[in-house]
Amino acid sequence: MKNLIFVALSGILFSPALLAAESLTQLLPAGDGDLVATRVTMEKSALPADIERAPVDFAWALDPSQPLSREAPYVADSREFWTTLDARQLQKGYRFQTTAPGALVRLSPSDGSKRANLQLSDLDLRVDGKRLDPSRDIRVAVDAAQMKAAGVDFGEGTLVFRLAPDVGKGQMELAAKSARGDYLLHVYEPESPVSLKLGADRDRALAGDTITLKATWDDNARGSRPSSIGGVLTSPKGHSIPVEFDRSMTGDYVAKVKLPADAGTGMALWEMHTFAVASDKSGAIPRDAKTSLSVSLPTARLSGGAEPVMSKSGNVKVTLPLEVGAAGRYELRGVLYGTAKDGSLQPFAIAHSARWLEPGKGEGITLDFGDLASKSGLAAPYELRDLSLNDQARLGLLETRARALRIEVDAATR
Repeated sequence: MKNLIFVALSGILFSPALLAAESLTQLLPAGDGDLVATRVTMEKSALPADIERAPVDFAWALDPSQPLSREAPYVADSREFWTTLDARQLQKGYRFQTTAPGALVRLSPSDGSKRANLQLSDLDLRVDGKRLDPSRDIRVAVDAAQMKAAGVDFGEGTLVFRLAPDVGKGQMELAAKSARGDYLLHVYEPESPVSLKLGADRDRALAGDTITLKATWDDNARGSRPSSIGGVLTSPKGHSIPVEFDRSMTGDYVAKVKLPADAGTGMALWEMHTFAVASDKSGAIPRDAKTSLSVSLPTARLSGGAEPVMSKSGNVKVTLPLEVGAAGRYELRGVLYGTAKDGSLQPFAIAHSARWLEPGKGEGITLDFGDLASKSGLAAPYELRDLSLNDQARLGLLETRARALRIEVDAATR
């Protein structure tokens, strides 16, 4: 009886699954800017039947002398604004402040109706009360047909013109007695000293995450400041989340926005539109800024461990277990760094691997760098960097790690 118990315990204690668990190395702590899923969720929508399920693995060498860099999140720098005008506003005359010569103005009928189309001759333009002469004070004017012929496709009835530099700056009035319907007005001042900057703490997020937005009003010490900054975050399906910014001690404006827990995954981006109006001695100065980010549903995540293996011949591969919430095709990619003679870490190989995985815990994907380590002239310790987990079936980025794993000399050898 004792022998039977010993045999049974031996089978459990020395099972391949337990040995693999004991040999796992923990991933490095996530750093600032890393995308980390803290949960997994089911995706109820059916996947297309023709999604590829065959496993794919490939790797190629990198030039160690060429350092890799990580792009910072995009920051919009806007010297423009948009507004919608109805016929009555445009007939009466709409006033706005220009802060530099050479403003570019676009006026487009919102409904695309031909009866709303306007020509340059229909407009009454004034700067600081002085009427402009289109033949002298408008440097460039084109309509939708001319823009389409040049490869720029704007809506029917769009009119674009630029003020001549010698018109200067000031309070501009735009009027059209023959206006019909609603219009979108876009004013861009490429030489303006006043801008509204807008950025997010990340350009990729997961459903349920909280993102931080920062807006900065920069007027080159003119003394203007918006009383408030607002905005709206819009999903690809048209769902809008109002956003209010609070002024911080540094003078920037900050907003925190919690994303819906059921936000969908896909290539379409969420768009943040921020607007502000400041005043100086000359009048009101409006600015709008836009930025965007991708949002993914966390259908899988890294389990937090890894199994690095270095063969006696110098081959390197790393298996990373996953927790999967929804069946699909998942891909890992990562860059392997090696130690040079001077002790610096240099990139020498990148690997990709994709597998179809069913819901559950423990099943992993292996990044196989083959013999690229031995060919690189670099040695252990190695580091796995720029690691990312992607849901290929739903086109979502699920996790990123700038520094994921350090592989010491004594890693498991097979």
